[in-house]
Amino acid sequence: METLQPSQHPITPQNSVNEPKRLRAGEGVSWFTDSWRIFSKNKFKWMGAIILVSLIPLFVGFLFGLLGIESPPADFNDFTSTIIIRELLFNLFFYWVGFCFLGGIVLLAAQTAQGKNFNFGSLFAGFSIKKSGAFLILLLLSIVVCLLLALAVVIPFGIFANGNFLRADFMPAFPILFIILLVIIAIYSMMFWLAPAFVMLEDMNPVAAIKASFNACRRNIPALLVYGLIWLGIGIAFWFIFMIVIVSAFATEASIQQATALSGPVFILFFIFLVITYLVLYPVAMIGIYTAYRSIFPQGRLNKY
Repeated sequence: METLQPSQHPITPQNSVNEPKRLRAGEGVSWFTDSWRIFSKNKFKWMGAIILVSLIPLFVGFLFGLLGIESPPADFNDFTSTIIIRELLFNLFFYWVGFCFLGGIVLLAAQTAQGKNFNFGSLFAGFSIKKSGAFLILLLLSIVVCLLLALAVVIPFGIFANGNFLRADFMPAFPILFIILLVIIAIYSMMFWLAPAFVMLEDMNPVAAIKASFNACRRNIPALLVYGLIWLGIGIAFWFIFMIVIVSAFATEASIQQATALSGPVFILFFIFLVITYLVLYPVAMIGIYTAYRSIFPQGRLNKY
């Protein structure tokens, strides 16, 4: 039998397994159902995890506010500048913590999907020195991209409208502006939606993670649309359910005084409704980052782009 020389062997692309799969639109449904299945296996633990990751930033913010309490400077401008800088730093810190916790949620979703025990410690995996630095860069890049995309819309339309967006001859352009805004929001979302999964699970640098996220989403727009429509439908359904409850409650009261007396219990029910919705839907949405990532990259994606 003739032996092939090295140069005669068929060449297999080294990174073929790393390319994002092009999925059918119905996979968007699987992303949601898989997320729900992962959540339902440990639903109360997931709820506890979300409470934890929600309260910690608030507690740190409270301490941050206490540290900022001091006698105001004599100069009002200095005082205003101090407040602005403090709020800016706090918001950066708050969103950075959110990115780190998001990485932990993605890791926890991956672990539980593989049959491992639910480990609350995984929530803090994003705060390691390497990961936290990567998530900080990812946050800063998201801010820069958001500003650039916003300027890409505001500047041309501002020039066209001559600074007056309420001009009568500019009104027909509002539908075009709305469509452009939707496109920009879509581009921004595609760039950063899967990026936390790449940073956390693939140890990719933030720039490569953004590129990989955009490329993966770009190749699976039909599935993304289906997935987005599912969440849109859930939002509309919950809104209508709540409005029906509110209208029914107040419609049964004959007088304004009785309706006013009922407003307290209704507010409590509304608050409970929001909390339960948040504790259920928020983790399912975050787990969806992992399920989409794993669906598009069944064998993972190496840190090569």
